[in-house]
Amino acid sequence: MTTTPRAAYLYARISDAKNGDTTGVDDQEKRLRQHADRLGWGVGTVIVENDTSAFQRRKVYVPGYDRPQLRVVRPGWRTIINGLASGAADGLLALDLDRACRDPRDLEDLIDVVEAATPRLPVESLTGSLRLANDADVTQARVMVAIANKASRDTARRVAASKLRQAEAGKWQGGQRPFGFEPDGVTVRPAEAVEIVRAAEQILAGVSLNAVVRGLRARGVTTVSGRPWARSTLNDMIVRPRIAGLMSYRGEVLEQVAAPWPAILDRARWEAVRAILADPARVTNGGVNEVRWLGSGLFACWHPDCRDRDPNPKVRASINGVGRRTYRCRRTAHLAREIAGTDEWVLTVVAARLERRDAAGLLAPRAPVDTAALSIEANGIRARIAEAGDLWEAGTITGAELTTRRRRLNADLDSVTATLNAAAGTDPLAGLAGNPDAGKVLGRLDIGRQRAVVDRVCVVRLLPAVRGGGFRRESVQLVPRGPA
Repeated sequence: MTTTPRAAYLYARISDAKNGDTTGVDDQEKRLRQHADRLGWGVGTVIVENDTSAFQRRKVYVPGYDRPQLRVVRPGWRTIINGLASGAADGLLALDLDRACRDPRDLEDLIDVVEAATPRLPVESLTGSLRLANDADVTQARVMVAIANKASRDTARRVAASKLRQAEAGKWQGGQRPFGFEPDGVTVRPAEAVEIVRAAEQILAGVSLNAVVRGLRARGVTTVSGRPWARSTLNDMIVRPRIAGLMSYRGEVLEQVAAPWPAILDRARWEAVRAILADPARVTNGGVNEVRWLGSGLFACWHPDCRDRDPNPKVRASINGVGRRTYRCRRTAHLAREIAGTDEWVLTVVAARLERRDAAGLLAPRAPVDTAALSIEANGIRARIAEAGDLWEAGTITGAELTTRRRRLNADLDSVTATLNAAAGTDPLAGLAGNPDAGKVLGRLDIGRQRAVVDRVCVVRLLPAVRGGGFRRESVQLVPRGPA
């Protein structure tokens, strides 16, 4: 037995809506409101999920699991489930069963809240395909969702096979315009290519990804969808093989296939950027607390209580009730130093060191490297790795032989790649060391690059000082990393 809803959810969803077009969901809402009137239902909240798949899953963290789980992510659908469970709404009306669910887990969540309520919550669809009024309805809904899910899987498999054929034929697979390229996916868009090169140079110079993102936002550079850059979107964009002029399928580079678009970054530099971003040691808090100050997490607390006990005694930025910004020890309150005066003095000393004629000696020595030859060698190793897999599939070699070959070839590839990465790396002091205007240049750099420069030139230690009296230069010790 069910009751007539007084505040039902109306749910409208379209899987693919180009450029934010709402025509489809607007039409659904209109028809749902008309049907609610015919049923005599009261309408509470309309939940719209435009351009949202009810089938595609992605990895998310789920309470109770240690590893990410594959789930369909639909915030609107979760709102419906939670609202029905809490009593915020007392019914659900959708256009059709497959507009509401194409994943069995989503249907089971709906069944749970419907059956847990007394009386049973009414759930209907305009087409009549979605009803959960009794056991027969529930069973039929489960069968129909299983069939819809199978149809979606079949479609996904055919689309994947088509994209693989296109990739192997050296054709662009279509879709949203890639950043750095025109809508044809082949022609480079110069203004965006400049930003990609700039981001790569910053990363190679030791600038954090969060700092690069802040720079993009400050210059008004957006993603192809017009949204502000985020750490994850920048990372995903710059590690894509197409940036190096490579064809790929599901992240795997197709070494024997020539891409129809040119490279924005040469492969050596792209490989170096990719290796840096893949380094587990670079894992951060994702930009939740972005670094805004020169010494936060970089300068060392050199109070005796820290230097004798803590192998990495760093300071953090803090602001008190009257707006005074200071560096404070991360462990205790035994040290506080004014940020403005400290940063100004550190940059002044670093700039003076960089402006000296002998500052070129600070640059990391580089042995001449034939990157073109190394890239060819790396490609050859990758081809042999792929060939070993083909030989195993053909039964020419055993599994043990495949493992041995791959282990040896991967070791060779790691060695070549490491050499390429070292050759492609950018010294943060490039353009500064020996420059008589280094101070002016340093002052114009973003905070991420400034931190990389300071960290390259010296270790900054904040020493105990007499309280009061303002900033004291003698309380800041700069220990040179290279020639003094």
